Amino acid sequence: MSILKPNYNDSIVNVSNSILKRFNVKNYHSTIKELDTILLNHKKVVLILLDGMGANIINHHLQDNDFLKKNMFKTITSVFPPTTVAATNSVLRAKVPYETGYVGWVQYFEQEDIHNIVFMNRDFYNDKKIVPNDLTEQYLKQPDIFDLLKEINPEMSINKIFPSFIEEGFETFDEQLVHLKTITDKNETSFSYVYWVEPDLTEHVQGIKSEQTKNMLRSLNNSLTNYAKSLDDDTVVVVIADHGLTDVEEINLMDFKDITSTLKRLPSIEPRATAFDIKNGLEGEFKDAFNKHFSGKYQLFTKSEFKESGLIGIGKKHPYLDSFLGDYMALAIDKYMFKLNDHKTYKSHHAGLLKDEMEVPLVIYTKKQ
Repeated sequence: MSILKPNYNDSIVNVSNSILKRFNVKNYHSTIKELDTILLNHKKVVLILLDGMGANIINHHLQDNDFLKKNMFKTITSVFPPTTVAATNSVLRAKVPYETGYVGWVQYFEQEDIHNIVFMNRDFYNDKKIVPNDLTEQYLKQPDIFDLLKEINPEMSINKIFPSFIEEGFETFDEQLVHLKTITDKNETSFSYVYWVEPDLTEHVQGIKSEQTKNMLRSLNNSLTNYAKSLDDDTVVVVIADHGLTDVEEINLMDFKDITSTLKRLPSIEPRATAFDIKNGLEGEFKDAFNKHFSGKYQLFTKSEFKESGLIGIGKKHPYLDSFLGDYMALAIDKYMFKLNDHKTYKSHHAGLLKDEMEVPLVIYTKKQ
């Protein structure tokens, strides 16, 4: 299995910082120089994020002359963990997870004693548990790129195009592109962000090499091909993903009583980037048991080792980061994922250190040469 760590000089975070720079907003991190040059020549900038569209599935399922593969400028990395909560919030804030505090699907909020599903605001292990308020709003709120762009460019058209789980969102990707076309048809300076849930949903259920994943990717590719035909010379379209996926085998962590007996509380964050809080005095017992069972499958870090590794970046540390990370972090370095509850099974997943999870495309399309 090939390991790939995030490169915070050539990542999805740097794409966002290039967009900030294009519209004269002070960037938090370095930009991608080649992208800077292209953006500067266009007044209408579109950023499309297709969930789970790793470079691996583009290379596996698409032909060289297909839109997404033909216009893949290069590959870049996601953030760590390469998962939607961490990655999309890094894109939307132009910051790394170390700064945003968004690190995974399930984050333990010790002030509330809740394993919060970040995007759903409910407890992961106990759906009857009352979540008193919007925890992301209370603990993780911070300016996003839309706020930053609007502050410096109050007259600019700034657009967020989301699926239907967001108010005024859209049911299909094609509907999103129809709406996007009404924006890019106008002769005005604009920034538009489009987020769509596929091919991630299909990959999770069917696997990365499945015919269903191939068909979904080809459908997205064809939709983008048709949209691109309508563009004028003043529009540039950038397509990225939040992460890739890799096919997995599940391990029921709760079967390992020599590990679970040492835990202060149930694990959190992700099945392939898992946080553990340990009972006082049992750290050595936990570490020995974990490595006995999972050495070669997961790499175990103390919290301080994990932060010092630079995997979640550097900068101004989010005030709640330490509490989210637990005492130990276990990072997947093979095909396995922990099954943390019995709610779902998966053929593919993400958030570990494999290249397939970390490497994403930087697709750039413009008619202007």
